This record gives sequence, structure tokens and C-alpha cells, in this order.
Amino acid sequence: MVDNSSSKRDEIHIGNVGGDVTGVGVSGSGNIIGKSIDISGTVSISNQQLQNMPSEYADSLKSFSESINQQLKANNVPPEKVKPIQEGINELVKESQDIKSDQPLGVIKQSDLKSKFINVAKHVLKVLPKTTETVAAFTPLAPFSKLIGEATQHLVEAVQKEI
Repeated sequence: MVDNSSSKRDEIHIGNVGGDVTGVGVSGSGNIIGKSIDISGTVSISNQQLQNMPSEYADSLKSFSESINQQLKANNVPPEKVKPIQEGINELVKESQDIKSDQPLGVIKQSDLKSKFINVAKHVLKVLPKTTETVAAFTPLAPFSKLIGEATQHLVEAVQKEI
């Protein structure tokens, strides 16, 4: 005889299990369960990535990602076109780590940062419309102007003309 009473169906017994157990006893719709969840179609920068740089640059990168995400959502950019943008941002963040506000950059570091910035601009401008809103989305990155030796808005506009 099978006991199909409600109390038996709601019970869950898990033993000798290693690793993560997620989603146990979840019901309903719209639930997202997991570790390291990435919402497709947006870019993100973790606090861990930003902790090794001056707050001025970390804050500008956070604001930039929020600004770009608004544009990506407004223009319904598919996740596969967002991936190169995320990769470019990751490279820019990595290159920006360990920068010290009180120390000038060497010519190589400055050139590398400028290259990473241009790469991000190139990927963003390929998928977003050529509007002043798109160029304005780069405004939060203005503090990087002093690092790369050129106004970020000027670089974005130059890249936009070439794409």
C-alpha cells in the first residue's frame, strides 16, 4: 500500500551528501536558486574585482556598468552580443587593479589602460545605437581620463566615428 498523504510528500530526507544543495522544497514560479547567478543580457562587476583599486575608479566602473545595463535593456540587446562587452569590461577592470592614486602610471600601463578602454567602447558602440545617450553612458568613466592621458568622451566619439 502506498501512502500518498500530504505530510509524507512534503518531507525530504538527505543524508551523506557533499557539496551544495539548493532548491529543496521550493514551489511556485519565478524562483531563481543557485550560486554565482548571472542575469543574461547585462554586464556586471563584482565588489571583489573592484577592491584593489582606488574608490574613484571603482565607483566610476560601477556607475558605468549601471548606465550601460540601462542602455542594453532599453535596446533589447541579446545576451550573445553582451558577452564581448562583459569580457572587455573584465579586462579593463583587471588592468585597473593595483592602480595607486598617488603614483603616476608608466607609459606601458597607460597605453594598456587606453587600449582596454577603447576595446570596451568598441564593443559597446557596436551593439548600441549611435546616439548622444550612448556616448553619455560613458560619462561615469571620466576619472579614467587622467590615467589614460586623454578625455574619455573624446576617445568614445573617435571610436564611434570608426564603427
